[in-house]
Amino acid sequence: MKPSTLIVFYLWKDTWKRWCEQPGSPAARLFVTGLLVLVATVILTAFQLVERSLRERLESFGLNTLVVRRAVTPDSSAFFRHGTAPDDLAILAPSGRKLRLRQLFVRGQTEWEENNLLVLTYPPEALPMLAEILSPQTTAICVSDSLPENAQLRVRISHRSVVSSVARPPQWLRSLAQGDFLLVPQGWLDEEERLGWLETTVFQRGPTAAPMEQIIAAVKALSSAEQRPAPQMQSALPLLRELDELHRRHQQWRGVLAGILGAAVSLVYGAIAVLEFRQNLFVGALLRSFGASAWLLYFRQWLENAALANLAAIGAIFLIVLLRQTIFGTLGFPGELLAASDANLQATDALITILVWINVGAFLSSLPVAAGLRQPVGEILN
Repeated sequence: MKPSTLIVFYLWKDTWKRWCEQPGSPAARLFVTGLLVLVATVILTAFQLVERSLRERLESFGLNTLVVRRAVTPDSSAFFRHGTAPDDLAILAPSGRKLRLRQLFVRGQTEWEENNLLVLTYPPEALPMLAEILSPQTTAICVSDSLPENAQLRVRISHRSVVSSVARPPQWLRSLAQGDFLLVPQGWLDEEERLGWLETTVFQRGPTAAPMEQIIAAVKALSSAEQRPAPQMQSALPLLRELDELHRRHQQWRGVLAGILGAAVSLVYGAIAVLEFRQNLFVGALLRSFGASAWLLYFRQWLENAALANLAAIGAIFLIVLLRQTIFGTLGFPGELLAASDANLQATDALITILVWINVGAFLSSLPVAAGLRQPVGEILN
């Protein structure tokens, strides 16, 4: 058997014997590394889940969708129960698709939902835009993601009942409401319209139109010029800004936590490595006098630190993967979001960064041993 093979075999047996005689040394390194990786991974994964939640809200609302709401009361100049009232936002028509609705101040009730169904009316000119969800049986539409599609549903509004057909919401209409809502032709609910309504305009920006920021500024300027209160506007811009800010903080925290991990591993592992090196200084010098390379002894220390650090990190990540529903459910994340993120919890940029800095810390922790191995063998043995 080659001498180098014998030396490697001896170093492996010596390391294993040292772990068995002093189990606190590997246990301390495993515990510290595992705890730090566990905390860092939970924090960074929570950032990732919040970002995913915001992106889903953006996709649901639509990046190019603007919803403008303005209250119309019976004493308002825009109160036209019959016929077509003046359209303040007609200037938006050439820039994209525009749907004008009236949100009534009443709620609909079904056998599944009690007084929780938003009620909106649409004018005759909106029929072409709503053709994809209209039913031949009725022109009343219950827009829902949960109810059976194409089912006939009876909705009670005040003392009246309306038969509607259930349809899935088109993407550009999802911004109208977070839950289910009912669309009926204008004039069907005459008594309810006497109370007034919220003039609701859904605008979908065209591909060649001006940026959404300019469109929102134009709507505000128009209201100011007509000396009217600014309408309530809902768009994806606040969510985009929030997502950008969250992503920036995510990157900052990733760097900070990774740096802390690398520093902690290098300090803890380095301190233990120095103590063990001094304890085995004579044995190491004796091996070098027999022909063992100083680089081989250094490589043994570096490999030991790297193995323990990676074992602890991978164990912590695996534990989070197994208990993700419990951990992140306790933090308030919905189960649907966690189920959609299962495939992304194992391999993300954040986890790769953590593993990289763990190994950087393991390498730095072995450098004091490399410095100690520069001492001449004769000085140690004498």
